[in-house]
Amino acid sequence: MNPGYAGRSNLPDNLKKLFRSVAMSKPDKELIAEVMLYSQGFNQAKQLSKQTVPFFDRCASRLSKQAHYDFGLRALKSVLVSSGGLKRARLVNDGVGLDGEKISGSDWEAQIIVQSLRETIAPKLIRSDVEIMRE
Repeated sequence: MNPGYAGRSNLPDNLKKLFRSVAMSKPDKELIAEVMLYSQGFNQAKQLSKQTVPFFDRCASRLSKQAHYDFGLRALKSVLVSSGGLKRARLVNDGVGLDGEKISGSDWEAQIIVQSLRETIAPKLIRSDVEIMRE
């Protein structure tokens, strides 16, 4: 039913006649990200969502077009869910960062988002796009 997405196809004409057309509006990714971050226990969800969503938009526009790239809501959700898991794991370790130092609230949460982005997005990038990301 979603022919623009990878692995999906159009419905045959005889089946299309049975369904009513529906217009969809563009989802508010920042609001979705904010709510998801709050639900994962982030205190700085509003600020983090305002930084994370434009990052995905820039990736979609600046990086090369590859079949395995996905910078839509699915990828955003996987990063945010992964961030929640990382935050819970760090809470068990009493807020200790990767380098062993205690981290303050906003720095701690931002670092978790960056780590989640590195773990979920970076391995999928091709070499030339990694160079673009370093700029």
